[in-house]
Amino acid sequence: MDIRQIRYFVYAVEGTSLSAAAKCQYVTVQAVSKAISELESELGSRLLIRGNHGVQPTAIGLAFYERARKILESFNELEDFTKSFPVAKDSGRMIIALCSPAFANAEQFMTTLSKYIGARLGIKLDIIITPGKIAIDALMAGDIDAACTIGEYTSPDTDSVTIGSLPTGIALAKSHPLAHQQSVTLADLRPYPVTWSETYDLFNRSIQAVYRERGLKSPKCVTNPNTFDEQEFFLDRNGYAFAAFLPFSQITQPFLKLLPIDPREAVNIPLCVITPKTRKTDAYLAFERSIESIFRSGKLIPNMH
Repeated sequence: MDIRQIRYFVYAVEGTSLSAAAKCQYVTVQAVSKAISELESELGSRLLIRGNHGVQPTAIGLAFYERARKILESFNELEDFTKSFPVAKDSGRMIIALCSPAFANAEQFMTTLSKYIGARLGIKLDIIITPGKIAIDALMAGDIDAACTIGEYTSPDTDSVTIGSLPTGIALAKSHPLAHQQSVTLADLRPYPVTWSETYDLFNRSIQAVYRERGLKSPKCVTNPNTFDEQEFFLDRNGYAFAAFLPFSQITQPFLKLLPIDPREAVNIPLCVITPKTRKTDAYLAFERSIESIFRSGKLIPNMH
């Protein structure tokens, strides 16, 4: 099975004919027919009923189509993403890696922020989400122009510029014993386990690192992002995780909510842009010159449309 067969099949179903799929894909009807026949042979089931007036999916074909359509949409998005990156470096283009776990609405937010900053700079800007170490490796290899860290990052080979700050809080289950409170103190959090990941808490001076310096005593629960069981941790163990408050809801699960830290103990976390000491691209230098006008009063622009 390959993506070409999936694409031909989906367009044949949606166009109700092999010729519609062929026209859409700029190939012959024979090529479409052969590819779908090979797909049917591999699956061991007929997917389309062919007639004088076109095609229609069988029961198996319809079930296959519903899954294939979603896969094709994802593949097309991935293809568009890869096409957007130039083979050679372009002085009118900038790529920034945000060192953060994935979050809800991330793609929409990154697109909006990229367009906003890019328009201010007069360049094409792409912001991608990548774990910290991978981002720094890409930065030193010259694959990206800058990395953006939530929390301070220092190394002998890089420079850091603070462009703003973000308020911090925690994510916890709606059923958590503390969930009814308006805010939580470090003493409130002490009995409950907190996620601790080498990927996000060892890389730089993370939110959790800052609060531990201020007296946080919660037991660490070392987690692997690839195998982390959120329901078991948040629901069964009453665990919690630190989070930066972004200008939208970043909750990834319906059973979670965000709570602020008590204002008497709360700290903002710096948002830092990291670049190599000895090599800064023209696009980044233009960005650095415009930082004050792009980010007002040390905070992210709250209303971006």
